[in-house]
Amino acid sequence: MIFITVGTQAPFDRLIKLMDNWIKENNMECFAQIYKGRYKPTHMSYKEIISEQEYGDIFNKASVIVSHAGMGTIISALKNDKVLLTLPRLAEYKEHRNDHQVDTTKAFSEKGYIYPVYNEKNLLEHLSRLSELRCLKNVGDKASNDLINFLKSI
Repeated sequence: MIFITVGTQAPFDRLIKLMDNWIKENNMECFAQIYKGRYKPTHMSYKEIISEQEYGDIFNKASVIVSHAGMGTIISALKNDKVLLTLPRLAEYKEHRNDHQVDTTKAFSEKGYIYPVYNEKNLLEHLSRLSELRCLKNVGDKASNDLINFLKSI
């Protein structure tokens, strides 16, 4: 199952629409947390807001997490051995005030923690080969000094 999450600070209609169209063509089980998005998916189950318990249950059930490049989701996926694909929110689309999520994606992908996804094309390329993807690094419950220093540097 694929879990798509956009966090709880702003909707991310570009990601939800892209995934809804992809699911239509690929017929996979998918659930999306869309946080007050204007775009309402028609090819997958979704809720705007879910409880922490429900989030955890869905997250644990999922084999793939697709999300914005939010630190909480990235760390949770790495900690729980999940395949993670992040599409950064972009300032040019007024999805965020700046492009720090591009920088986060670049930093984590250069260190080999996540797959490099910078745009819709990259995301679709990775989705086309889901069966080959795996969690690149598991960070466990306690962060290593290397990870802590890396996080401090970004």
